[in-house]
Amino acid sequence: MAQLQSPETYVDGQQVTATRLNNQTNGATLLPGAITDQTNITANTVASGDSLLLYDLSATALREANVSDVLGSNVPITTSAITAGANSDIVLTPNDGTIVTGQAYTSGDGQTVTVTSTAHTLTVGQVILVTAATATDYNGTFRVATVLTNSFTYVIFPGVTAGSGTLSYTKKGLVKNPANESVAGNLYIDGTMEVNGSTKFSQSVLAAGAVTASNAVTVSGAFTSSGTANFTGALQVNGAVGYVLTDIVEETLSSWSAASAGVQSAVVTTASFTKPSDEIWVFEIEGTWTMVRGYGAAYAFRYSTETFRTGAYLKADGDYSSGVTALHTRSIHHNWIVPLGTALTARTVAIDVSVGSGSQLNMFGNTTLYTDIITTGTLPVSKFRIYKYKTA
Repeated sequence: MAQLQSPETYVDGQQVTATRLNNQTNGATLLPGAITDQTNITANTVASGDSLLLYDLSATALREANVSDVLGSNVPITTSAITAGANSDIVLTPNDGTIVTGQAYTSGDGQTVTVTSTAHTLTVGQVILVTAATATDYNGTFRVATVLTNSFTYVIFPGVTAGSGTLSYTKKGLVKNPANESVAGNLYIDGTMEVNGSTKFSQSVLAAGAVTASNAVTVSGAFTSSGTANFTGALQVNGAVGYVLTDIVEETLSSWSAASAGVQSAVVTTASFTKPSDEIWVFEIEGTWTMVRGYGAAYAFRYSTETFRTGAYLKADGDYSSGVTALHTRSIHHNWIVPLGTALTARTVAIDVSVGSGSQLNMFGNTTLYTDIITTGTLPVSKFRIYKYKTA
């Protein structure tokens, strides 16, 4: 098959002119056979050193180009679909930049870090690997938050100690998608996934490791985590701030008894505690008291900072049984709440009692008084508990 199409047609006896001879060459057309008549290369054996013929616009001339030159030229690829060959994955491998050493940094709050680096060329959203920082807490992989010509910032979450020093950084290779991304199949992530905007899941989310969210996470399906779900921002329930139970402190109360009348201070005192103002605490005391040879007895709870008999008491209870000689028992179960905004520093709960004439009072279980009922086993252990609630 012809590979060139002549622009001239000659017949016998026709005069040959210089113009037609020049046109014979300059006006010739390259036919498809110039490509299709060549021997076909074996499938999938194109090598990076193989050559292509290209028109160099900058030089207005034909040029030879290696396949590697074409594929490595950073020319944008515009297509609606990329499909791998049979049994092949699509692998995107961006390259890291060169390490930049000895750059000054400073952070006044331990979160936003400003790095001074002349003509760095970084852009917002790019990823850097920070190493060799004076304070090692500043090392790690971060996204560039803001840029100026000779400086840039990155943000440490949830934050470290404020400071300054020098560091080194490397621009990490990054596959960037400035638009929306739809994943119809499963999404597997071996490294860290950082989402600066809202994240919406319409299906179940399974997290085998820690999930850290610095922004809104909206889940319309089930959220299941076999690892730690760490919420460092505000946790809301139906649009309102939600509080979660973060700790339960439990203490066993020692028993106490009195066989004579009188008012006594702090017959039982709990361990010391300090409540921060940004938490809600619920206190609970449960146990029993037993009275014989009544006339009457009473008890009251107060913080150690309140004055005996004249201070503000938290809870109180009592019993009056004139002339009763039989043993009788009452359950003790009291609780109170210390709300958000109230702090308690180095406090204890003290229990004051008043025993009437002719009475005998036993608080929080004296087993010897129950020997006619309980011949084996023990009484329930009396407890003092603190339930601590705070926002995530």
